Amino acid sequence: MSLKREIQQLLAKYNISPNKVLGQNFLIDEKVINSLLDTAKISKKDTVVEVGSGTGVITKKLARVAKRVLAVEKDPKLVELLKQEFSVYKNVEVINEDILKWEFPQNHNDNNKDGETGQISNVKGQLSGLKLVGAIPYYLTARLFRHFLQEMQNSPLLIAVIIPKAVAQRICAKPPNLNLLAVSVQIYGEPKIIKNVPRTCFWPQPKVDSAILIVSDIAKPKVDEEHFFEVLKAGFSSPRKKLITNLSKKLKQPRAQLENIFKKTNIDPSIRAESLTVEKWKELVLRIEHLTHSQ
Repeated sequence: MSLKREIQQLLAKYNISPNKVLGQNFLIDEKVINSLLDTAKISKKDTVVEVGSGTGVITKKLARVAKRVLAVEKDPKLVELLKQEFSVYKNVEVINEDILKWEFPQNHNDNNKDGETGQISNVKGQLSGLKLVGAIPYYLTARLFRHFLQEMQNSPLLIAVIIPKAVAQRICAKPPNLNLLAVSVQIYGEPKIIKNVPRTCFWPQPKVDSAILIVSDIAKPKVDEEHFFEVLKAGFSSPRKKLITNLSKKLKQPRAQLENIFKKTNIDPSIRAESLTVEKWKELVLRIEHLTHSQ
């Protein structure tokens, strides 16, 4: 039986139809699922957070290779399906929650298991030492990266997700084609497109193609993140204008002082935000931060 037919029968069993509002397009290609898991390098030492578990086709494979799987699903109907289908899996916990609101478990040792249900206790804390995997609902993509990389106190070790191809390309952009999203991700880790995923690999079929994206070597940058993003957003506020013009206007800094900073940082004063490397962005922000503190 094809994976598509298997999913359709499973949904029919629980009287569920794909929810367009929640961006439900179910992955129906086994090879793509295997590529996603291979990309994440899942082992029996890993605790994995799966975003949008859907009908559990990825969850099932994760359960075979991971130490523990936290399957987070927003749709209560699919949550009921998942709880029934994975009731005998001792290393899978199904969680009915918006991934952007759920408080992640901090303690991952085996003592956190509930002796009666086999489920993992949801100890409130921060995300640490976990891998994030999933086929992400399209409407959630940018917010998801912002949440896990910028807003969480501790970021995941690795992110391996299927997202719209165009968004993946934007995230992986390099100068002179950088953008706000690309710098926002690359300051934390190294993004890379592993494989293109045609829209025909989903049911119902979405309007755009996707890609498997991995973000590895994730670490918090050695900069004041709040100030960094203030400067970054100012720099990209008018992408076709010179970077120094945007910074002077949005940060209300004298142009002459910014020109001096650009000179010390070896940045061309005529450069646009899209042409500045991520490392130069960090250096620039540190110098601007020093300037504002000295005023």
